[in-house]
Amino acid sequence: MVDTINSAIRLMCKAHPHGRLGMAADMGMTIDQFHNHLYRKCGSRFFSLDELQQMEDLSRSTYLAEYFANRKGLTLVDVSTVEKVDKVDLYDIELRNKATAGKLAIAKQEAVADGVIDQKELKTLSGLFQQKMRGQIHGFLGFLALYGVGVTEHSVDMFMSNRKAEVGMQIQAQEL
Repeated sequence: MVDTINSAIRLMCKAHPHGRLGMAADMGMTIDQFHNHLYRKCGSRFFSLDELQQMEDLSRSTYLAEYFANRKGLTLVDVSTVEKVDKVDLYDIELRNKATAGKLAIAKQEAVADGVIDQKELKTLSGLFQQKMRGQIHGFLGFLALYGVGVTEHSVDMFMSNRKAEVGMQIQAQEL
């Protein structure tokens, strides 16, 4: 789960084929200039929105979008289109979903082993749950697309939001 803008940038740099050095070079910066922007050193401004979007494009990732979605308590879902989905793709999506569900079940067991779910365990559980839900929705939309229901035609209305504030309050109450 991408919870800070700096973690999104670090992940985008890792996803770039040539790492942080390659990201800086592709953006027309030296590594020192890149670091000055990232850490706001030497009077440098932080990256502009255009630069952040350029990083996301260069890394071919969705970390920036995930950061903004998480910031507002929303979940990103890959929307399948008819041209891109076949039965083999749906099988792969379903297989990944089952693997994620298994990881979530194991993480739940490990988290409750001591009778308390701490903040680190909560973050792990939340990330796995979000990943499972994203995969499930992706599979469902892919299934519909495969059989001619266009998601872009507003055939399916779906809303999903995380309830961070309420969960956080419950955890704090349990800690007291």
